[in-house]
Amino acid sequence: MVPFTILVLLTVYSLTLPTGHGGVNDSRPPTEYRYTLSSFSQEKILHCSTLPPSERLICELEGAIDAQGLASNGKDAKTPGPPPANRSCKFREDNLYSLYPHSMPPSPVLNRVLEKYVAMHRRCRDKDFASLDDVYTSSRRPTCQYLIYKPAICGFGNRMLALLSSFLYAIMSARVLLIDYPEWDDLFCEPFLGSSIQLPAQTKLNQELGPWYLQFRDARCGAAPNSNKICNTTVVNLRLDHTSRLREYESVACPMGYARLRNIEFVTMRLCNQYFVPGFYVNPVLSPLLEVLFPQRNPFHLLSRFLLVPSDQRWASISSYLDIRASRRVGIQVREFGGSYTKAYDKNVIECVKKKGGFLPKRFRKRVHSGEYCSIYMATLLSRHLEAVNSSLQVLVEETGKEFRFNHQKLDGRELHDKEHQAEALVDMWVLSMSNVLVTSQDSTFGYMATGLGGVVPNFLDKEEGKGCFMGLGVEPCFHAAPRSLLCVQEEPVALSLHNLVEKSSKVNACNDRPVGWTVLPPNVSYI
Repeated sequence: MVPFTILVLLTVYSLTLPTGHGGVNDSRPPTEYRYTLSSFSQEKILHCSTLPPSERLICELEGAIDAQGLASNGKDAKTPGPPPANRSCKFREDNLYSLYPHSMPPSPVLNRVLEKYVAMHRRCRDKDFASLDDVYTSSRRPTCQYLIYKPAICGFGNRMLALLSSFLYAIMSARVLLIDYPEWDDLFCEPFLGSSIQLPAQTKLNQELGPWYLQFRDARCGAAPNSNKICNTTVVNLRLDHTSRLREYESVACPMGYARLRNIEFVTMRLCNQYFVPGFYVNPVLSPLLEVLFPQRNPFHLLSRFLLVPSDQRWASISSYLDIRASRRVGIQVREFGGSYTKAYDKNVIECVKKKGGFLPKRFRKRVHSGEYCSIYMATLLSRHLEAVNSSLQVLVEETGKEFRFNHQKLDGRELHDKEHQAEALVDMWVLSMSNVLVTSQDSTFGYMATGLGGVVPNFLDKEEGKGCFMGLGVEPCFHAAPRSLLCVQEEPVALSLHNLVEKSSKVNACNDRPVGWTVLPPNVSYI
């Protein structure tokens, strides 16, 4: 329980309105979303202050996005130039989201924000892309602010979860998202039509430039006036992985930690393998904005529809495994950590599909229409799981009277991070995401990807034989390395205990497949 005095302080914290523009040398901490934005953006959103709360938040966000790419005099700084050619993208053109049984559309508000974001991306590309190397290595400022994502050496699921988290960070901070990801064009379509998500080919940003967040924080940069040399930089690097020090996550979950970087031109996500979006929901300054953008609390599902669109080559592979004529599609993913074989999973898969599959019971066999069948697609690195589940399907045939067709990719049993294996992982994830029923392994970012893409609540395989499976809390991925014991203290108006905030929250809860992690809960549901 949170002590009464803390609750009072939190109430005061949420109501206090600082004056001034909240610039990099402003010693006042942010208590509203507007004060997490750059000084230039704040000058452009003064007109929003008289609006009702939810309208004000969107006005501030859209105003900050619109301000990017403007010159200091407030005029469009666009340099005319032909937009880059965009390749064919059948997945987007054919609106293949109709193949997702549980897919949810974005709200009109989010659609409008994303349209403005794409326009910002084009403006900034036209102005800054040719000279990014110069502004990155000098004191000369670019026209826009940027977030640069470079995938860590980790699995494809971790990379995508970190990328989606970075994209949401970029939207809320009105930054242009750029990626240093050579395999991207082979895997995905360009999300920003008329622009490019990739760093310009000629750009070779110096990875050694700029302090890490903790160096920047401990020098008290971005807060009180400070002449420390480390503060005179345009670059700050974030490391948000499972080995990061607890205080690194202030940059996500703590109001001042997040706002500290508001006037930094280049924020880089260089070492990140986490889905840290639940940390934004814990942050009392950012959470109200997220509620307006994502009323169903499904940011991964909606942003992945925009950002992660399979390339034509990958869609051809996905469609070759996706059985769209099946009356019901069941996706199964079994992840063995350490490469060992767990026999219990095989029986639990069949038990789970029997109970959760929604098939007709045996006594209603006569109602099964002629030619009706169910498709089962399985993703795993171990062929023994494939063989065991395939041989056990007769149990389901006897129980339901249905025909089952079993499919999977050819296995080589290796988990590598090259382009070929990333493409194979992408195919598995997207086929699984289009399932009516999804069975996945606990703790698996691979399974989280399929869940989030499809908007389908997963059934987690139990690790004890005979237990079958249990349902997840929602469609949002788990933040594995949640900073549960973090206290927000430096320059904050009150010490915030994230553990206490989560305990009282109706938006964030411990993951039921990984109790030390956090997940975002659907609205109108409480698991406390």
